Amino acid sequence: MIAIDLGDDPPDIEDFRARHRISVPIAVMDADQAKKVFGVLGCPATVLIDKKSHMVGRSTGEGDWTGESARALVRSLLGIHQPTSAPMFADAKQARKSVHLVSAVMPNDPKLTEILDEAADALKAGDEVAILFDDQSVGALRISAQKTALEAVPFTDKQRSMLAKRLGVPKSAAPRNQLEYIQHLANAGAEVLVNANAIRVFGLADGEIHPIAKRVPVGDMEKVVDDSDACYTYQHD
Repeated sequence: MIAIDLGDDPPDIEDFRARHRISVPIAVMDADQAKKVFGVLGCPATVLIDKKSHMVGRSTGEGDWTGESARALVRSLLGIHQPTSAPMFADAKQARKSVHLVSAVMPNDPKLTEILDEAADALKAGDEVAILFDDQSVGALRISAQKTALEAVPFTDKQRSMLAKRLGVPKSAAPRNQLEYIQHLANAGAEVLVNANAIRVFGLADGEIHPIAKRVPVGDMEKVVDDSDACYTYQHD
């Protein structure tokens, strides 16, 4: 855990640390830098980063991080599995996780495949998963010459072998490309949504978009992200 101070003077920070007995490291950033790096608009705010350095969650305001549901979320991000003999808590609940694609998708981008792997693991753990195509990423669902950009570059033989092991299916049944991977996740219970507003903004016709994704207004997309316990964002710098 790292605390971040938004631009106070070092003596004030040290005084605050001493008065509140803060033992964690304190970094200093200005507000504009924090907004750019973490999307933080105000204080207090919490940002969750997983073991692979992905920012997977963000909330503004004071939150209760002492409950079992919050502890379970942190354990899942750290890859810590609760023993089956451990008692169940009354406030434990199913986690909601989302994959938010924002940037244009690069064919067979390992970063996207890695995020889809996280979604597959979440579904296996019993979590709710939503895959959201937003902004420039809607172009990846455009059907051209009977294919989408997600099908343009197939997985390698090694990638399919690894996927087969992860998904618990024979290699012959493993997804051949990223679109088939998303279809597999949809069949396993993931919801696939596309921003209907973005389709129009980028001059695409509704009929050009692959039917795997349900068209929803931007407000619905934002609500899914806001309601997520963890959000894996696909975005290029």
